[in-house]
Amino acid sequence: MINNVLLAVDSFENSSNALNFMQRMTGCIHNVIVLTVVDSTFALSRTKLSQNSDERDEYPAAQREEALAEKQLKDVTSALTNMGFKTQGLLAAGTPIETIPKQMEKHNCDLLIISHRHLSSFSRWLNTSVTRSLLDDISQPVLVIPR
Repeated sequence: MINNVLLAVDSFENSSNALNFMQRMTGCIHNVIVLTVVDSTFALSRTKLSQNSDERDEYPAAQREEALAEKQLKDVTSALTNMGFKTQGLLAAGTPIETIPKQMEKHNCDLLIISHRHLSSFSRWLNTSVTRSLLDDISQPVLVIPR
């Protein structure tokens, strides 16, 4: 049995393959930590602005991004709980490449499960592949699920 798994999700709409895979893993995994990483620019609750601050109204894009991340985290965590997993949801601010390894270590995870989207050559040239970077940086096994 695998004790702790970190499931990194970035969009509930694209998480169906990961949830289908997790359904097949019922009984093989004890704890699932569901992690959603929000860019620090959009993480209002992790800044010094209070929930009731008038300044929060000045950042509608950040409010929408954070609300979407919180909803997807709740939806994925609920779906996994309904499958019978012991789950914990984490919303972290930062970049996935920096945040995921820190959370893996903090929660003593045995396995990282992450989805992967296929980018064009041009997109890979412009944007760093999070999956490729994590494969190079994490010493624990990484399971990559295509979207």
